[in-house]
Amino acid sequence: MPSIKLSERLDAIARLVPSCGGVADVGTDHGYIPVWLAQNGHNGAIFATDIKKAPLEHAKQTALEHGQDGKIGFYLCDGLEALDGANTGTVIIAGMGGENIADILSAAPWTREKKPLLILQPMSKSSCLRKWLYENGYRVLSEFLVDDGTIYEIFTAQTGQDVPYSPAELLTGHKELICSSPLFEARLQNLIEREQRAAAGLAASSKAEDIARLSEVQTILRSLLELKNGQA
Repeated sequence: MPSIKLSERLDAIARLVPSCGGVADVGTDHGYIPVWLAQNGHNGAIFATDIKKAPLEHAKQTALEHGQDGKIGFYLCDGLEALDGANTGTVIIAGMGGENIADILSAAPWTREKKPLLILQPMSKSSCLRKWLYENGYRVLSEFLVDDGTIYEIFTAQTGQDVPYSPAELLTGHKELICSSPLFEARLQNLIEREQRAAAGLAASSKAEDIARLSEVQTILRSLLELKNGQA
């Protein structure tokens, strides 16, 4: 059977999965990560879930084409609702917005109670996800940046008390976890330029809501500049 080839983003996610223990891939889409895990001898149950029937059928077909259909459990469900965490030591939630990821975790309190490793890759609103994790008893363990045509953020988390975030770190991740990434400086500069553009636009507005928003943006910008200058 042919070996499945993953994109840089999916490969980085898959390689974070421990070699043993059950793993659930939420929103599996075409099922590439579960099939890769099965092909590479993962020792433990492999679950693939998706809220839509068509992607789940695609995932089943991917598994069949690569001779791994008997090694993966497929579930048509919203997030993790079909799983109780009894045999799940790792949860992957990738390729969706940060707020959506938070909603999935919120609906599955066992992800806090049973302490699985969470591998998270938000496509947007990563600051909202970090804030939610901090406020709901999860600690971010590691942060990664991957260039796959776009810069993607990947982080791992688990039950625990995290340290507070600065306004900048909600966007970048904790400095001590992310600053060694070769992509960090370029991403930080992009964030600074984004907030500078936002501040300039808001400063030119006379709307009350824009004036209020300007103060928030300026606070974030100061924090990002402090992070760049090593003051944070």
